[in-house]
Amino acid sequence: MVKYGKFIKGIVMTKKMTITLEESLIDEIDTMALESGKKKTQIIREALQDYFDMNAVTKTVTEYKMGTLEPIKHSDVRKSLGL
Repeated sequence: MVKYGKFIKGIVMTKKMTITLEESLIDEIDTMALESGKKKTQIIREALQDYFDMNAVTKTVTEYKMGTLEPIKHSDVRKSLGL
């Protein structure tokens, strides 16, 4: 399950914001909401999370190619996960 926002004792905190989008994007969001049965807010939230995830991957790949990515030992990963 993907979780969004800030957490306070297991509760996801959200904030409202107003954005302006091109009419064509709004039409696509409306269509996706109808076809998927999801709320428009959920579609936008998922799209933003995908965008942020892709940027994180791109940054990691760039750092790897530039040789600036610090490797982590497998044993350290297991230890950090409590395995």
